[in-house]
Amino acid sequence: MRYEPGLNQQVALQDRMREAFDGAHRVHLAAAYAKSSGTSKLLQLEPPRGSRAVIGLGFGISDPLAVEQLEDAGIDVRVVPDGAVSASTFHPKLYLVERTGELRTISGSANLTGPAWTTNVEQYEELRFPDPSVEADSQRERYELVWDQGTSLHVLRRSGDWDRYRQRARDRRVLEREDRQRLTRLQASTGQLVGMLARRTTRAAPGYIGITNDDWWELQLQLRDQTDRALFWRRNTKGFKALATGGVFFHLVKDPSVPEELRAIRGYSVYPGDYEVGYASELFRRHGRSLGVGDLHELHRRLNIEPGGRIGVIHLESITELERPVTLDELRANDIAFAQNIVSGRSLTLEEVATVFELGGLGEPDQVLLAAEDDAAGWT
Repeated sequence: MRYEPGLNQQVALQDRMREAFDGAHRVHLAAAYAKSSGTSKLLQLEPPRGSRAVIGLGFGISDPLAVEQLEDAGIDVRVVPDGAVSASTFHPKLYLVERTGELRTISGSANLTGPAWTTNVEQYEELRFPDPSVEADSQRERYELVWDQGTSLHVLRRSGDWDRYRQRARDRRVLEREDRQRLTRLQASTGQLVGMLARRTTRAAPGYIGITNDDWWELQLQLRDQTDRALFWRRNTKGFKALATGGVFFHLVKDPSVPEELRAIRGYSVYPGDYEVGYASELFRRHGRSLGVGDLHELHRRLNIEPGGRIGVIHLESITELERPVTLDELRANDIAFAQNIVSGRSLTLEEVATVFELGGLGEPDQVLLAAEDDAAGWT
């Protein structure tokens, strides 16, 4: 047996998983909670078809869309709803990776979420056993005991319990969003919001206006109650350097029913630093309707690319509507230039970010920037 302890701050769990998945022929995982940000990272590692996952549904925390994404990727999925065992007591974080001649077990504190696999303060242990061996069999037996706690999604769909869980998760996310909007208003009024953007890691690229269409925007508003991510696709595959990790991504929504100058920023998201590049077909298989399109043909048509082409996907979180939309006419009247020939987006300075928030009903720019100067000192 080989034993390796780990912390995200030393080696991110995602990197450890990537190394473990290389050459794997089956994966078994169990997590108390799953988020789309986590399933995205898992599916980027291309777990073999026939792998298994059992996910807890306690407190309505797991994203319904995340669970369905695992199923769509060919993973055998079970969930743990309230029943003979309370879902809130289901707390494993266990990953078994079968490789030729070896079984790896990774366990610790990390659920199947993006932050847990990358930036959270998480600890884990990796154990490597020769396979076949008594030790490897004991690890499988441990997983089977956890697996037996789960119920097939097919069973929950037939009984209607899956629809009831989707509603429970939606209700929870609505409450979380209302809390986040109240906090955002408070932070904006005190300057803390812009002050956080003024810290060293984000002040060089704190804001960005991205152009999208109204269909994408409306679908993301619907999906935000089922997932913790919004996915913004683009033709550019060379990376996304226009916005720093933790920066604000403003959504300028195309509306064919209004003149160009009345197109408006409807809301904003936070960029967690995740940018994904891949073939459009593979990304659609992995993310499906989370991309904001109905099928792969529509994705090709929207991006004007040939089948087999590659695209980029910007991952965003905490999608939030402004108190009031901000039109291009208002931006230009407040010295934020936005040329008509811009097709993808435009970076913003800290002062321009503050102005957009003010125009959108979140704080006064002069007061925000003044308070931000003091607040930023605590972030540098």
